[in-house]
Amino acid sequence: MRHRDYVYLSANCISFLSVVEDMESDKLSHFKNLEQYRDETNATIDTNYFNITLKNTDRFAERLEQFKTNKSALAFIANPLNTNTNEINIELFGIDAGSLQMQLLDLKTKDLWNGKFTELKRKLEELEIQKCMQFAQNKWTALKEIPR
Repeated sequence: MRHRDYVYLSANCISFLSVVEDMESDKLSHFKNLEQYRDETNATIDTNYFNITLKNTDRFAERLEQFKTNKSALAFIANPLNTNTNEINIELFGIDAGSLQMQLLDLKTKDLWNGKFTELKRKLEELEIQKCMQFAQNKWTALKEIPR
């Protein structure tokens, strides 16, 4: 998972929790248009929907907590060259921490591999951006033209 994916997922979870907090408080401070609509139409929130939302909030909170717990591991995946491996419980992934630290140290000290890794990461991110742009423009046939 790339760092920006983690940030995107975290932002969506926080937004979801904001909805529930606003519904519980009945203030809708984050949703002014919804508040205005509710005030103008005397609309109420369906309690079944509210209960389902609260159950989902608990499930999302559990999953979000896992992301917080594994934040160092996620940072490592996003950028292994700039991560402190002492902060990561790498054994969770079945990897020997000492061996990984030695391999990363070797990778960091060799300019050739460091440059190749950085360039590969940049190219992969560019490719992902191109794919997203094509999806956004609904040019499905153009996806075949993107180099792999």
